[in-house]
Amino acid sequence: MGTTLALFFFAGNIAFVDAEALTESQVEPVFDSGYPPVIMKTWLDVPDRVIISSQLDITQWVEVARPLPAGTIIAVEHPSFYSGQFQSLDSSQDNFISVESDASFVVKTLRRNVLPGLDDGNDFLVVVEITSEMFSGQRLGIRYSKLRIPPISYDKFSLPLQVSTGDRFFPVDVDSFPIAPGPAKRLVVSAPSIIHIGKSFDAHVVVVDESGNPTNRAIPGLEILIDGKFSKRLESKDEPKLVISDLMFEKEGLHRIDVRSSGGSLRGRSNLIYAAGYDVPNIFWSDFHLHMNGHKTKGGFSAEFLHERHKASLDVLSIPGSKISSTIASSEFHRPFAEGGNMILLDEKYQIALADVPLDHRRLNARYPILAEIIAGRSQYEWLGIRLADLGYKVSFVGSQSSHLTGTPNRHAKSAMLVRDGEDWQTALNEGRTYVVSEGRPILLVKINNAHAGMRIPYSSRRQIEGEVHATYGIHTIELLKNGVVIGSKKPGIAANSNVIQIQMSSPNKPLVWDLPRNGREWIGYLKSSKGRITDVSTKNYGDMHNMASTADSSRLDFITWTHGGSRTFLVEVDSEEPKALFELAIMAGFEDSRIQPGYRGSTQTPAIRQVFSLDQLESNGITRTFETFGYYDQVKISLLDKKLPTSQDFEFVDSTNVRPGDYYYVRITGVEDERVWSSPVYLGGFDVGE
Repeated sequence: MGTTLALFFFAGNIAFVDAEALTESQVEPVFDSGYPPVIMKTWLDVPDRVIISSQLDITQWVEVARPLPAGTIIAVEHPSFYSGQFQSLDSSQDNFISVESDASFVVKTLRRNVLPGLDDGNDFLVVVEITSEMFSGQRLGIRYSKLRIPPISYDKFSLPLQVSTGDRFFPVDVDSFPIAPGPAKRLVVSAPSIIHIGKSFDAHVVVVDESGNPTNRAIPGLEILIDGKFSKRLESKDEPKLVISDLMFEKEGLHRIDVRSSGGSLRGRSNLIYAAGYDVPNIFWSDFHLHMNGHKTKGGFSAEFLHERHKASLDVLSIPGSKISSTIASSEFHRPFAEGGNMILLDEKYQIALADVPLDHRRLNARYPILAEIIAGRSQYEWLGIRLADLGYKVSFVGSQSSHLTGTPNRHAKSAMLVRDGEDWQTALNEGRTYVVSEGRPILLVKINNAHAGMRIPYSSRRQIEGEVHATYGIHTIELLKNGVVIGSKKPGIAANSNVIQIQMSSPNKPLVWDLPRNGREWIGYLKSSKGRITDVSTKNYGDMHNMASTADSSRLDFITWTHGGSRTFLVEVDSEEPKALFELAIMAGFEDSRIQPGYRGSTQTPAIRQVFSLDQLESNGITRTFETFGYYDQVKISLLDKKLPTSQDFEFVDSTNVRPGDYYYVRITGVEDERVWSSPVYLGGFDVGE
């Protein structure tokens, strides 16, 4: 953790090269052709077996196939979904880039926007400037020292390069290599979220490493427990996956399946399983926006690899441009903002509006189903769904674990489709019966005037909203939104006499005008107590972008996190014997990302804040600090948290105030550490355009 923090602090204070410092040759055309010439070949000195989360040295050799004039620039790009940062300033730090060659060169670390012609990518970039002519056959070795291997297994991991031809950069064909999963650590048990009473079903078991990557280890002998009671024993298998067949529940309620190896070294627990009557719809889990990326440029995953990784946890998955993982044709349209923005088209019918380059609503055909991707990776875009609904479109919500932002690895967001018995998932998608989750597989059943989420129903002056939510985490807040505005809220927990402090940081990203979204921002700081001990009690292993680190001083915790449209939370337990002891929360000044550049408002600095408080001050409503960052209002909330929040909760709202035809309602659930669940809107009154 110390290394991770040091890396980000280092990145925040990196020495940049200004545009004025570039030599004149760097902005002059290097090649006459406007097409990417075959000017070099590359190969790697890499171990035969590379394992996730390891650290090693790799050399990438570049051999020039035709003379390169002085001023040629080779950009050392970042691999797909890679969250680390390459640098050339400190050889004692991770991901240090150096070069060996008999040619003359200079290695620089600079901000990406210094060089014209580069596509979007990481904020900081290492470039190799060739300062003398290189002749055909000369070689250059790019050495990646202390390279941090990501925790995600790949079948096609590349170390991409780009070469300049004046103000244009072209990708270089590079080799790829696989990253193998680590040792087997646990079992992933997957089962249907809703099972009808008396109906048999299957559960799937996969052996995974500490980061959740499927391994090739054979399934050992297993013991199966249903709701904590021993059920059966299964013999070992030579394969890393197993199907537990012919399971059945006779009584309504929530259930879990526990699986453990006979020796107990491998264990796993299923998602929540809700046994219900036949009037409750099935839940199909889906992701319509999984990413590959070509291995000839920035590497990534093949469609086959993604399908194998996700087929046990997803009922319907689609990889745009691939027919391997889906029976439906899926196309992704990447268009500049001025040309209509990004969208996905499924089966030439289902339109998914994307928010990273916001889709112009005039591109939509109201005769066909419209969906809005309101979460992608770690980025949240709830405003996109609201914007389309406010324009009069009947829109439902979907989410994806993939993101277009460079350096944001896959997360756990996905979509749930509510499928009635006897119908297919396309029927549910036609009606918009979906909900979206950021983590896990929580069960959300909502009805508004007896209609499921996503549907349109006749106008009524009285709107009754009722539902239930079941999760594996504590439920912090249940909110009802009408036309995109919160009109009701319930908090199941009780904060009184708690000694757990919840620190929540949030940054909106909705464009201030019709523009690209605001960039994400880092939060780096610490919490310090004047008396007593502070303990990190956050439950998740978030990875590089969200971490806390203990220091030698037990009264202080350092943290780093990142937000883009949503919020992130830390939980800390403090010594409650000193209720008047003062705490200091300090957040350092920083910068927003510069991965994209909105036209109206570019990336800007973020202010430093300092807040001193005591437990006594938090016992009422807590403390909320709102501060402006050039038109956006970021927030830090500090409050006490009930340690015994329920994981299941029924709820009910009634609205009959200022109602009108065309109103839409949806429910938003927030978990103890910012887990989110959104139901799709229910529309009252109005009509849909027919085919």
